[in-house]
Amino acid sequence: MDINALKTFLEVAKTRHFGQAAQTLFVSQSTVSARIRTLEQTLGVDLFIRERGNIRLSAAGEALITHAKSMMTLWARAKQEISVPSGTRKTLVFGGLSGLWDITLQDWLNELTNLHPNIAISADIYGSETLYSRVLDGTIDVAFLYDAPQGLNIVSRQLRTIRLRLVSSEPVECLTEGWEEEFIHVDWGLNYAVQFAAEFPEIRSCKITTGLGRIALGQLKRGGGFAYLAEPAVQASIDDGELFYVPNTPIFKRKAYAIFHQDNEKSSLIQELVENL
Repeated sequence: MDINALKTFLEVAKTRHFGQAAQTLFVSQSTVSARIRTLEQTLGVDLFIRERGNIRLSAAGEALITHAKSMMTLWARAKQEISVPSGTRKTLVFGGLSGLWDITLQDWLNELTNLHPNIAISADIYGSETLYSRVLDGTIDVAFLYDAPQGLNIVSRQLRTIRLRLVSSEPVECLTEGWEEEFIHVDWGLNYAVQFAAEFPEIRSCKITTGLGRIALGQLKRGGGFAYLAEPAVQASIDDGELFYVPNTPIFKRKAYAIFHQDNEKSSLIQELVENL
């Protein structure tokens, strides 16, 4: 199977246009057409339904999308494994939610690279569904997320419990009337949302809502207000007197997990590294 043909197929599937795909791939339109034609002949099916002024995926093309993406990811992983630096013992691929990298994973990764200089590492940010599917298909060795999915052949290890505390830009003794108008809402997931609604039913909407704690943290420092943020992410600002914990307010807890495939050939190394986290 020509990997360039798969790459071209995915680009045409995305753009629905041979010419645009050619521009993106820096090849001629005739090359794009030839690659698609060769791929269709190899598979014995039409991947696209060609109509005047319109190109759309056939049923076979729709079915190929997921497999093509997985094959491209596996190809990238294979190239990475083969081209590891001399003296490197293992290659590990990590994926995590953006917020977890900010809170705890970045520090752990720095420590990991210092303690294990012979391990080549690839790390990236994905959503929960992508993390889970990539652990299943073997293109990610370890995924870090908030909820541990229940699935066949998936091993999960709970990491530290993350404490979420109400932080303000100015020192206050207690919450006063109208404070919620300055509240920045961070989406910490469903469990947090349920607990928060029970504790603060008066807050129906917020001026700023974000899925990233770092955005709320930046806004607090520049524009002031209140937000529930993770202790590890704000402790330095608290210690420096930049931000302040609001006393006598609820503290919410969020569990984080590392997941990996039980049949991963590096599972013993993975468990060792996750224990340190």
